[in-house]
Amino acid sequence: MFDGIEVDMLNLGDADCILVTQWSPFGPQRVLVDGGNGDDAPIVKEFLRARNATFLYAVVCSHSHKDHASGLVKLVEDKSITICTGWMHDIRNHLSPATLRSASAGNSTRADGVRQVIETTKELAAAFTSRQIMPVEPFAGASIAAFPEMTVVGPRLPYYQNLLKEVTDQVRPATFPPVTMPPVSISDAMSKPIRLSALQSPGFAGIAPVPPLYQNLSSMLAAIPSPPALPTGFTFSSVLAGVLSDSSVKEAPKTQPFNNTSTILGVRSPGGQLLFTADAGSEALTHVPACWNGLMWMQVPHHGSDGNLSQKDIERFRPRIANISACGDSSHPDRAIVSGLVKVGARVFSTHQNGHLWFWSGAVPARPEYGSAVEMKGTGNPQPNYLKFLNGTNG
Repeated sequence: MFDGIEVDMLNLGDADCILVTQWSPFGPQRVLVDGGNGDDAPIVKEFLRARNATFLYAVVCSHSHKDHASGLVKLVEDKSITICTGWMHDIRNHLSPATLRSASAGNSTRADGVRQVIETTKELAAAFTSRQIMPVEPFAGASIAAFPEMTVVGPRLPYYQNLLKEVTDQVRPATFPPVTMPPVSISDAMSKPIRLSALQSPGFAGIAPVPPLYQNLSSMLAAIPSPPALPTGFTFSSVLAGVLSDSSVKEAPKTQPFNNTSTILGVRSPGGQLLFTADAGSEALTHVPACWNGLMWMQVPHHGSDGNLSQKDIERFRPRIANISACGDSSHPDRAIVSGLVKVGARVFSTHQNGHLWFWSGAVPARPEYGSAVEMKGTGNPQPNYLKFLNGTNG
């Protein structure tokens, strides 16, 4: 009997498309998050059909940048894919037509960005309407699905609206109080085994060749060990605080305001918690409640660039598995971000090295065509400081 959860991160270069599947005695229930660029739609459709995953309970657009939403437009328009519910932000619901006209006028970078968002928003909203689906705006507290248990953990509505005003230069950025993050002890659920594998797809442009060892070897599926137990009186938050203070990860990275409007999704499963971040930056991630500290799996935001995760973000989220969708250039993924994740005990995997990435926890159908994922290495000593502490080498 299958009862596990799967996450498929598709290899689309610097674009995002993630399929989340929860299994039960009644079969799978699936949520699709983003759809890549418009040219990526055939790859996504081929993947969904190959996995018999053309029935989607929910489709979520994290934000209306082309590398997340344009492919989704074509997927929603395809009537061979069944969709029950749709989720997307609509900038037109929050800014007046006059404000949008003013913000999109001219040839500035800002105006170009606003025009792109407006156009993509219109196209995706029209695609949902053509399916007689009334999309819902995903703000913190909304439930995307009960199965998997997926909720929106960001952005909050006031924060989103202020970001839009910042994009259109209507107001100065407001200051929102950070979410209090008390120490969080490791849960019993984190002791359950989890897995990650990769499918090499030679036919997709931009994929680096993978040695034959990693192709079609189901016996090489990567077992990810559980974190060790901490001594009495210690939490991971207390042990890891400041571990990246001497790293190259930025303390306060800057992110485009519209990237911070990204829908941040959290999933709770028996094996642990998963966080889907899209292009959210550190400012947006600060508002994610502390109950999401200590993750089983995390999507590294914005293709692993150095403008999104701060030192404190990595220390608090400390994922056991970190997956990146990236083209593999000098900044995507950024070497400092990879190293920072490795230092807090994460195992980091990128699509540019592996093709499609498949993560699962619990009992799920086997995929003999998948082999072991190639793990990324950090700079310096990859052993996390908290493991040094546990091993008694910190004095």
